[in-house]
Amino acid sequence: MRGLLAMLAVGLAGCSEQTAAPASEDQTHGVERVVHELNSAAGRGLFVEKGCVVCHAVNGVGGKAAPALDAEIGAPPIDPLDFAARMWRGAPAMIELQSIELGYTIYLTADEIANLAAFAGDVVEQKKLVVDDVPEPMRGSFLDERFWEVEDWDEFLRNGQEGYEPAPPADEVLPEAPAQP
Repeated sequence: MRGLLAMLAVGLAGCSEQTAAPASEDQTHGVERVVHELNSAAGRGLFVEKGCVVCHAVNGVGGKAAPALDAEIGAPPIDPLDFAARMWRGAPAMIELQSIELGYTIYLTADEIANLAAFAGDVVEQKKLVVDDVPEPMRGSFLDERFWEVEDWDEFLRNGQEGYEPAPPADEVLPEAPAQP
């Protein structure tokens, strides 16, 4: 009987709505958890500095070739991992656009992604972004919806091809591949 009750308890526990383990349980199996600071002010600076503003708009400032990243009052908090996953889904198009419009591929660290995610979810910080925050030459590079009409993106998006390998940032040195026998 005791075994049956234990099986029933395990079965009911599996049906509960709880999806995350309590914080006291270590499910990382010895791997330390990494926590990133979320700094929406730093994210606002990165949004302009990295060139995200060329395609994305916030507070009416920026391009319209990609989704606006305006935060919504009362929306659930932004999860940086979810934000990164959404970026990953759009990566082929973003990489291609960056190479064409910026002449380089934007490189982001985990902390920078966390800060951009914080900015994407912060209504108050987004209100601080004004067009004067964007350098003059960059303002003339904002892409609008017509960009998608004049470029031939249908096949690219259908195939998800990038068409090239992005170069690593100057400060990142890749290890040499072993010589082939």
